Amino acid sequence: MKIFLLYIMVFTLTATGSVLSQTLDDYIFQVKNDTLVVKDYYDMENQPNSLYWVLTLDKDNVPAGRVYELKSNGYYPLKDIPTTLRNTIIVGEDNRILVNNNDAGSAPPLICGWESVIGFNFGGINFKHNLTIKNCNIVLANESGDVGWVFFDGQADNVKLTLQNCLLERTIWVFMSTQSKNISWHLKDCYFVNMSGHHHRRSDGVFHVFAPQDTLLVENCTHIMASGYLYRFLQYPFKRIIFNHNTFINCAGVIFQDFGYQSAFSTTNNIFVNCNVQPYCDVLASQDVFEFDPDTLAIGLVNTHNLPDSLEPLDRKYLFENNVIYWDPRLGDIVSTLNENNVNGVNDWIDQMVIMNERTQTMFEDDETYPYLTLGGNYTDIIPDFTDPKNLLADQVDSLRTFVIATVDTSGWVALPTWRLVSTDFIRSDWPIPVDLSYDNAELSTGATNDFPVGDLNWFPDKKIQWYAQREAEYDSIEQQLGPIRVSIEKDVNLIEGFKLQQNYPNPFNSNTNISYHLSATGEVTLKVYDILGREVTSLVNEKQHAGTHLVQFDGSSLASGIYFYRLRMKGLEKVRKMFLLK
Repeated sequence: MKIFLLYIMVFTLTATGSVLSQTLDDYIFQVKNDTLVVKDYYDMENQPNSLYWVLTLDKDNVPAGRVYELKSNGYYPLKDIPTTLRNTIIVGEDNRILVNNNDAGSAPPLICGWESVIGFNFGGINFKHNLTIKNCNIVLANESGDVGWVFFDGQADNVKLTLQNCLLERTIWVFMSTQSKNISWHLKDCYFVNMSGHHHRRSDGVFHVFAPQDTLLVENCTHIMASGYLYRFLQYPFKRIIFNHNTFINCAGVIFQDFGYQSAFSTTNNIFVNCNVQPYCDVLASQDVFEFDPDTLAIGLVNTHNLPDSLEPLDRKYLFENNVIYWDPRLGDIVSTLNENNVNGVNDWIDQMVIMNERTQTMFEDDETYPYLTLGGNYTDIIPDFTDPKNLLADQVDSLRTFVIATVDTSGWVALPTWRLVSTDFIRSDWPIPVDLSYDNAELSTGATNDFPVGDLNWFPDKKIQWYAQREAEYDSIEQQLGPIRVSIEKDVNLIEGFKLQQNYPNPFNSNTNISYHLSATGEVTLKVYDILGREVTSLVNEKQHAGTHLVQFDGSSLASGIYFYRLRMKGLEKVRKMFLLK
């Protein structure tokens, strides 16, 4: 039982497993110069883990240009979680853009988890070096129908993750996360679908970080059917965030879950259809720890807030321009329905189907104080006439509405149903991708920067080629509209010198663990523990304490095994870490 729980909860621990063969050659199908073609499950006579062992055993005299190629239609279940040994490149052999590839016999290689006699692994890669993955199908689940928490875990500062032309499906939290600092995240030409594995309104998205980051670039990606927050920035600043030419359809939760502290954020040329649907009320603040607006206002598609004293007072730079924003009329009565039924005992629900809240709007209108906050022209009264959206804009909207109403009720416990049109297999995604989200609206077809179509340009392959020819010039134009961009952040988020919260030890722990922290001054201090849903479990400290190092013991003997968070607060500063209780 302990091993089973370890596989479920401790993503960052690399399993050992049993070696099928003792040499790298046993896992290699073909060598092409510096490229190793990796055997899949069937080549290994129905044995998993070939990708794990190739990444683990290939460590001597490795050429700088090493590439690991995975076969089209290949099945690469991970029984163990590999950790990168150096900068790593993994590619599927067919580099055709996924949403344009109608070849049923050339599905992208499937990387996923595996069930074994010693436990469960839902799939994943820990990266301590630059990691690039292209042309692959990444599913955070296993054949038995079990869904996992995180696939890509960044475990070192100042590295880079690049996902390009990948199909990602299933999660009960997010596909990628980190507690490390200054990672660059580049997501290009990807197709995210069915982020709906958890019975909760906040979980199931793309991205969640717990430290300041370098860059997030999301370009020409499509996101379909999600139940939770998609991109969670919380209070952590990035040097640069760029969302350009993406499509979002039927995403129940907030797209950009942000305290409003970002200083260089551009959202341009995107399509948002039926997004930010979940309403909010103050009652949810006790559950949504760290994940609601500081003033408990609506988090719209744009959110800005005055910077706290703990952050460097940088100029605020935000550009929101040439985006399509549309909500189906069937979603318009959700707030009134919740108010009429006094859900959660309140009748003051907040609609988050807005571009921005009143505080953000006031800041955007204050050109003297905030000269670089720019709300450009957007399209708010038109929906693209998608060529073949299947039932996404029909009964899937009703499904989305039902899910939202059920899960904002704190007693609700339902999952957003999986949307599938081709595959009946839990682990294998629809292939070929069954929708066509191109369109021919005259206004939108030339509505983006430099007269390109709005949204993910992969649905317009001819236009995409033209767009690439002027891509650099387009980004130069966006940067000029933002104003000069600062390339470094000198202060760590939520910290002043000497205010530190250490990782608990031992971790994982069985019943008891120790939490150490250091205060740089005397003041009122709180130290609280929360469960994975953000519910307060216990208050360990709530008193005035002197400067110096403090040690607190946490007794979790009465709690269930799982992931918990502990938060230290003092004088508006805070620090959060996660820990693992394993019985």
